[in-house]
Order: sequence, then C-alpha cells, then structure tokens
Amino acid sequence: MRHPFPIIWRYIRSLIARLPWPSIMRRHPVWSGIILILTALIGLAAFALTRPKTPEYVTDTVKRGDVIRTVEAVGTVISERDLALQFPVTGIVAEVYVREGQVVKSGEKLAALRAGTLAADIASAGAAVQSAQADLNALLEGTRPEDIAIAEAELQSKRASLEVAKTALITAERKLESSKNKLQSLESEAKISLAGTVSAAGSTASEYLADARTGIKTINDVFDSIVVQDVVQKDNPAGYGQLKSRQNRSAQELESALSVVATAVDYEEAIADLVIARAAVAGVAEALRQANDFLLGLAITSNFTVSVRDTNSDTLATERGTIQAALSAVDAAINNLRDSTASFTTQISAEKSALASAQGEADRAKADIATYEASVNISEAQLQLKRAGTRPQDIAAARARVAENAARLQRARAAFGDTVLTAPVDGTITKVNVKKGEALPTGAAITMLGTSPYRIELYVAEVDIPLIVVSQSGSIELDAFPGVFDSLRVSEIDEAATDRDGVSKYRVKLDFAFPREELRIGMTGDTEIITGMRLDVLSVPRRSVIENDDAETVVRVLLNGEATEMPITMGMEGSEGEVEVEGVEEGDVVIVLEKN
Repeated sequence: MRHPFPIIWRYIRSLIARLPWPSIMRRHPVWSGIILILTALIGLAAFALTRPKTPEYVTDTVKRGDVIRTVEAVGTVISERDLALQFPVTGIVAEVYVREGQVVKSGEKLAALRAGTLAADIASAGAAVQSAQADLNALLEGTRPEDIAIAEAELQSKRASLEVAKTALITAERKLESSKNKLQSLESEAKISLAGTVSAAGSTASEYLADARTGIKTINDVFDSIVVQDVVQKDNPAGYGQLKSRQNRSAQELESALSVVATAVDYEEAIADLVIARAAVAGVAEALRQANDFLLGLAITSNFTVSVRDTNSDTLATERGTIQAALSAVDAAINNLRDSTASFTTQISAEKSALASAQGEADRAKADIATYEASVNISEAQLQLKRAGTRPQDIAAARARVAENAARLQRARAAFGDTVLTAPVDGTITKVNVKKGEALPTGAAITMLGTSPYRIELYVAEVDIPLIVVSQSGSIELDAFPGVFDSLRVSEIDEAATDRDGVSKYRVKLDFAFPREELRIGMTGDTEIITGMRLDVLSVPRRSVIENDDAETVVRVLLNGEATEMPITMGMEGSEGEVEVEGVEEGDVVIVLEKN
C-alpha cells in the first residue's frame, strides 16, 4: 500500500501555488511567514516518513580454528572398585601383557588385538600430512625465480617442437600433392596407351560369348528332337531335368556376361570383363560335356539307334571343341592384356603406396601439431600462474588439505588405539579372560580392582548417545572444586535405556585419568564428552546458515554493504553454535540476523 503522505503533500502544494501571494504578502506579512514555515516543516516531515529505511544487520565473520562437538550432562561421583574392561572393537588377541594378581598403573598396557593394516594406515596418513604440509609451505614461500626460468625454458622447447611439427606438415603436404599429381598422370597415360587394347578385349569377349551362345543352342537343338525327347522321357526323365537345370544356369550366366562386357573404360575393368566372360564360356563347355555324357548314357531303341546317338554326340563334341578353343582364346586375351598393363600396374601400385605414405606423414604431423599446441597452451598457463604468485584461495585450499589429512591421521591413531586395552586407574588384575591367538569372548576381557573407588556416572539423552563411544575423552568441573577440570575417559555405555523422571536416558560411566583423594561419593558437576573434532577449519555461526528459495544451503555475505548469497557445504556442527563450512573465505562478514 502506498504511503498517503506524498499525496497529501502534493495537494497542499497545489493549494499554496493557487494563492495570490503578492497580495497576501502586502496585506498580511506575518501570516505569510507563518505559512511558509509550516510548508517547510510539512515537506521535511514528508521526506522523513517516505524515505526508504536502511536494513540493520547483526553480523559475524568467517573464522578459522577448531570445531569441537561435545555432549554435556550433569555427572555424579560414584564408588565402583571392580572394573570390567572391554575392547571397543572385536578381533583376535595378539598379546596379553598381564596375569591375574599383577599390580598395574594407570595407562599401562593390559592386552592388544591384531592391528592388521591399522599401523600402515597411520604411516600413510602421516605421510599424507607431511606431503600436504610441504605443498602448503611451497605456496607460502611463493614461486622462486629458478622455477620461473625452468617454466620459460620448457615453454620455449615446446614452441620449438610445435614449429618443427608445422614444418613437417608443410613437407608432407607437398609430397602428398606431388604424389597425387604423379598418380593422376600415370593413370591418364595408362588409359590413353591401353585404350586400343581395352577395346579389343571387349570385342574378343563379345565374340567368344556369342560362340558360347551357339553352344547352348546346339544343346537345345539336340535334345529338342523328337527321337531324343522320346527316349529321354522313357529312359531318364529325372536326369534330364537336372541336366536342363544346369544348362539353364549356364545360359543365365552367359546372358549376364553379355550384358556387362564391351563396356569397360579402363584396363582393370577390361580384365574383369574378360574374367567374367571366361567363366561364362567355361560354364557352357561344361554344359556341353554333361549333355554329351547324358546322351551317351541313354538306352538304344528302335528309333534311337546307335547311329542317331553317335551323330548327335559328334555334334555336341564338335561344338564343345569350338567352345574349348574360344576358352583358350579368352585366356590368351587375358594374359595379353595383363602383360600389356604390367608396367603401368607396377608403377601405379608403387605410386599409390607412396601416396598412402605421404598421407600418413601428413596425418601424423597434424596430430603432432594438435598435441604440441595443447602442450604449449598448458605451459603458458603454468608460466602465468608462476609469474602471478600464489592466490589466497590456493593457500586456504592447501591449509584445508593439511587439516583433512591431519584428521585422517587422528582417526587412524584412534582406530589403532582401540586395539590396545589399558588400565584406566591404578589397581590389581583379578581376572584375565583372553588368550593370545583367540577371539575376544563375550563380556569383560580383563577385570581389575581399582585402588581408587571413584568414577563418574551420567545419563545421556537418546539423541546424543549414538555420538558416544568407549575410550572417548572428556572432563568434569565438580561444584566442590570450581575452576578445576578433571580429565575423564568413557569406559562403559549401557545397552538399554533407563527411565529418569519419565524420560528414557542411557547411563554412561567414565573413569578419572588422575583420581584425587578429595573426591567424595555424591559430588556433582558439569560433564562434557568430546565426540568430534575438526582442526583448523572455517566456521560460521549456525544461525547464519539458511536455505534459499532454490533449496540451496547458503550464507549471506556483506560485500560493499550489499547482502550476497554464497552457496556453502556444511560439515560438523560444534557445541558453541558454530558449524564447519566450505565455500566462503576467512574474514568474510556474514549476516546472522536482520533487524526489521
């Protein structure tokens, strides 16, 4: 809704503008002054009421440090001399260092499990920390002049290689063009020189295919006669059907050959046509032989006499001889054409090989150019980075890698520590339930009688109990000793919940690292257990983290007085209201609260 004051102000100004000011000033000078003063005051009020208000923010900064997560509860001193000690993990017992009745000191090793690769994990994580720290140190030191000189020399070397590759491409392209021209010249020369031979080959093929067609006609004439047909139908009609089928195939191959020969434009097509013609002629010669054999196998009858048979057989044999001669002539024509083209074929084949080689050289040169161009671009970018120096965000990223690897090392050490059972307090071993080489039993591994009967008992809400594990460290500030923090270690966690004032909670027991004689049963104090720790990370107040309209997790950063949303990735939340984040820089001003 629009503010009504500007509308009223415009109306008042319009009324004032219509008044007869010269006359009023002469007759009523005092009232005129009062009206002018009231007009100025109304204008100032309109300006104050209608000007936009500047938003007010409660801000904080992005800080670098340690984020620690704790579980807090009220702890009570209890008496419990008998301690049932368990490993926080399962496994095979590697060593047992104590015996029943032995007196031990707090922190002394009692037994150990097979560590497997955990020791190697510690070494690997330690090496990673050293490597990350070395990278960080290198960034902090900045680029040395020697490094820049080496980068410049590498860039010049790669540029020289690129120029060599470009020269090689020019040479290869010239050879390729020369080879193409030479091949084209040879093919043109061969076409002109062999034009007559090619034409003659086509005529030869057509001529002998015509002879083959006559052979097919001769077979049909012999077997179409009434006498032969009569004996065929009576003696072997099935065999004649097969003979006729083979004859038809030969005739089809012959007609197909006739349709393609005599159309060759070069010697290679001419040789191919002659080969097709030879196959067709050979097929007809074979058809004549099969027909003659079939004829000679027919039974002699009163009509199909020996004389009739022999006459027809001679006809087929004579025609077969003619076809065989045609076949020999086709072979001679093929050999003659091949001999005529042998010299050109050799030269053309050699030039095609040279052309392929030149094409390969050109392709390799192009690939080398692409490779060297990419390498030069990378080297130029690396040189620019070295000359520009180290960016703050690179140093921040390197610090984050150091912190990440340090956390890995801490986790590896913690996992290795879980394989070693130590005495939580001074005391005497009362029972050893484990043996070397055996799996851990159910229940306590070792029991002992502590010299100090004091422990801390507290009850933890079910939302916090998943964060607590055996062997975690903590501390307590007893009300009787304000300002004094006694170190603790988690030793037992109940499996089942206990009802405490109508609320289900889980009992946790902790042992004193250094028990004091002043402790008394029933003393209470504020207890905290450290359940997580992130070292040297960036953090912001949890209240500054919001979700925008696009369902992105963001913080609002003040840049030049303007609020800008920055997407972030959240990590572990600390117990002091802070949360680990990635996506912002140390020192950035973030908005925690906007005042309306």
